[in-house]
Parts: sequence; C-alpha cells; structure tokens
Amino acid sequence: MSVTDRPEVDFDQFSDEFGANRHEEWAKMRDRCPVAHNPRYGGFWVVSGYDEVVAVSRDGTTFSSKYEENSPDGIEYVGIMGVPRMEGVPSAQIAEAEGPTHAALRRLLNPFMLPSAVAEYRPFAEQCATWLLDQKIAEGRMDMVADFTNPVPAILTMKMIGLPCESWPYYGEVFHAINAYAPDSEGYNGALAKMGDMMAELLRVAEARRTDPRQDILSKLVALELEDGRRLNEEELVGVLWNLIGGGLDTTTSLTTLSLFHLDAHHDLRQRLIDQPDLMAPATEEFLRFTSVNETLSRTVTKDVELGGQQLSRGDFLILSWLSANFDEKVFERPDEVILDRAPNPHMAFGVGPHRCIGMHIARSLFEVMMHEVLTRIPDFVVDREATSFYKGNPELTGVVAMPVTFTPGQPVGIERPY
Repeated sequence: MSVTDRPEVDFDQFSDEFGANRHEEWAKMRDRCPVAHNPRYGGFWVVSGYDEVVAVSRDGTTFSSKYEENSPDGIEYVGIMGVPRMEGVPSAQIAEAEGPTHAALRRLLNPFMLPSAVAEYRPFAEQCATWLLDQKIAEGRMDMVADFTNPVPAILTMKMIGLPCESWPYYGEVFHAINAYAPDSEGYNGALAKMGDMMAELLRVAEARRTDPRQDILSKLVALELEDGRRLNEEELVGVLWNLIGGGLDTTTSLTTLSLFHLDAHHDLRQRLIDQPDLMAPATEEFLRFTSVNETLSRTVTKDVELGGQQLSRGDFLILSWLSANFDEKVFERPDEVILDRAPNPHMAFGVGPHRCIGMHIARSLFEVMMHEVLTRIPDFVVDREATSFYKGNPELTGVVAMPVTFTPGQPVGIERPY
C-alpha cells in the first residue's frame, strides 16, 4: 500500500478539543478504520480497535516499548510516553526496559506485587484510609482528591518502596501536577522545577540503603545484579523509581475519584454497592474499564508488518488506545454504561502481554479499600460538579485535579496515625 492509499486521521491529541470529544473521536476511528495514520508530530499510526490493540500489546518484539535515542540498529525508539515524547521525562525503566533487564526487574518486583503480598499491606491501607477520613469527617466537607484519594495510594507507595511515609505530600504533589496540568502550564512547569531536587533525594535514600538494607523495594533495587553483572546506574535507578512512584501515586487516585464522580450522578448504582457489598469485585473491573485511566501508550515498530489491513514500516511510531479498546462495541455490549456485574469483562485497563501493569493487584486492593471507606462512612456524599476540574493536555492519563464534596458530618473513629 502506498502512502497516498493509507487511511489518514488528523487530530492533535494534546488539544482541549480532542480531549473533550475523545470518546466520540475514538468511536469514529474504530468504525472507519481501527488502524490509521496521523500526519501530525512527524507522523504516527493510531490503533483504536480492540483486536488490534491486543495484537500490538502481545507482540513486544515487533512493537517495542523501549525508549532509546541513537540506537545501534538505526531506529529511534520513542518508548511508551507519547508522540512526541515530552521533554524532561526520564525513562520509565520497568515499562520501557526490554530483554534481560526487563525480566530482572519484574523478578525483583513480583514478590512485592503478588496477591498474597498485597493482602499483607491491606490492613495498613485500611488504617490510612480510616485515619485520613477521620481528619475531615466532622467538617462535612473535603476535597476528595487532596484529602483522601491522593494520600492513601501515596502513603502506601512510600511504604512499599522504602521512602519516608511522611514525604508523601511532596511526591504526591509533584507527580499529580505532572499528570494533571497541560505541558508548559504554570502547574506543570512548577512540578518540573522540583524534579531535580526530588531525584537527588531519591538517590540519597538509595545510597543509604546500600549500607543499611531493609525489606523494601529500594533495598532490593540497589543490590540488583543484571545479566552482565553490573548494577543499575543512577539514571536507570531513578527511571525505575519514577515508574513505581508515578504509577502508584496517581493512577489509583484517578480511578477512585472518577468512579465516585460517576456514582454521584447515578444514585442507583451507589445504592446497589452499599446494599450489595459483594458486587465490589466485579464493579472494580467495570470501573477499571469505564474510567480507562491509562488512556494511551506509544510503541515503535521494529520491522515491516501488517496490522489491521495496513502496512507499517520499520521505525514507525504508533499510539494505541486502551480507552478506545475498552469501549469497542464489538467486544462490550452497551460500553457507555457502567454495568456493575458485567461478565465477561476482558478490559484492557492493565494492558496485556509482556508489559502488563505489574501493580494491578495493588490498584484493585486500594480501590476497594477507598470505595468501602467512602460508601460506609460518608455514603451521602455530594460532589460540587461545577468546582470539579479534570486533567488537561495529557493524552496518556485521565484524572481529576480537584473534586470538592459535602456530606453529613460524622464522628471520627479515633485511631492513631498509622505511619
């Protein structure tokens, strides 16, 4: 197929217009052609159909997640962080590593991420959720993001990695701002300005773990020997920590906040979850599908290949849309509705294949903990929808910047701060 014959789409994924209408735009692309070419930003392919997204995700050899400039094989690898890649964003080592390094990192992290390990952390997460809600419940109002859904995952992430739990506001603020604000905005640039100090702090704590190891992820990372006998250098270590902290802090925050926003408008669903707590397990999967917090990721094509009837060439970039796949009418009946007990539900919220999200069990557990705390202690919460603000200019992630809520004031449980 010649360049002139290939199907073309033309949209700017960073624009407010596309962000506001992205569900409709993805639906049009799925219907017209699930694999099409976009001429913007030097040109890239857009993969919107469920089957095609699955095919790309499963084939990590042909569709590389690697980020590498000036590669020896002559390909510029864009990584997973979009086309074009934002300046100042380090390599997300777990998600953008391949081969033996990727395998070594997943072997190291798996014991911390297995369901049995996550279950051991759950009581701590429950205590954090209870204590945080205690701080606001007597007031009858709070910002759901700043006061609850951001700090709970942040504190647990700090604990698992081996960073001081008291530092969660600093890390939470930086990563939330990086994801929530449009590039070159005041909020985004302010967060970028703090990145240097934050990375330096991470390296100082890492150095301390070399001489005083503990049973945490950071201690294991600084001791990790790769296939060639070397250890992670500073850049690689920061990249791994960036991936872990960023993934742990913001995605579950967004999943929970967006789900509560939806329940505010659908009281029947909220009441079903209150009356039937056993529904929370399938509801978790449905909200993962419906919110699709990780909306898109990018890949680099390593060899000429046909995908969805189109001919892609070695060195091409592509963007695949988990959001579009999760709303594909060919797979999901009534995809625009939240069906709490949807079954089957083969959603792609965590991806699939070699780079499937390693923190998926943590995300599920934290979501259930926070939803239970809200639905049992402040079940009549009301969202100030006019004052709620959402992410802008971030085609990879969706979420909520701020979401004020009111509720009937209650009594604190009275537990001590758990960290």
